Amino acid sequence: MSTELTMRRPAVLLAIAAALGVPMTAPAPTASADTRITEVVCQDWSAYPQYIRHIYLSSDTPTGVKDFDENPVTLTCYEWSGSTPASVSYSISYVMNGRDHPDGETGTLTMGHGIVWTPVMPGYVYRASFTLTS
Repeated sequence: MSTELTMRRPAVLLAIAAALGVPMTAPAPTASADTRITEVVCQDWSAYPQYIRHIYLSSDTPTGVKDFDENPVTLTCYEWSGSTPASVSYSISYVMNGRDHPDGETGTLTMGHGIVWTPVMPGYVYRASFTLTS
């Protein structure tokens, strides 16, 4: 009797799905398997544990912005070694009254070359912006 129930169960589920118009297939993936992702990791070494931000960049999302509101004393950003190698331009600014102020640093990150930055105006929120350039 248990074999008979097991054999009928898939047929019953398919009949119900068909009656309701529900597809019985897995949803399509949202990202292509060919999408190359570059990961930038930023660490605020001001306190323990360190505050870490991960920024994921791809052709679909070529720009990423992260705020550091923990009053960083030393901020390091680098391209994660497991990601797709790329050139990433960056800009660091401080934020006051909701506005960016260009009191930081700009440059380019490449695999194996990161930045170590000490804010010139401690006590503010700092915003790091990254854009995939190649």
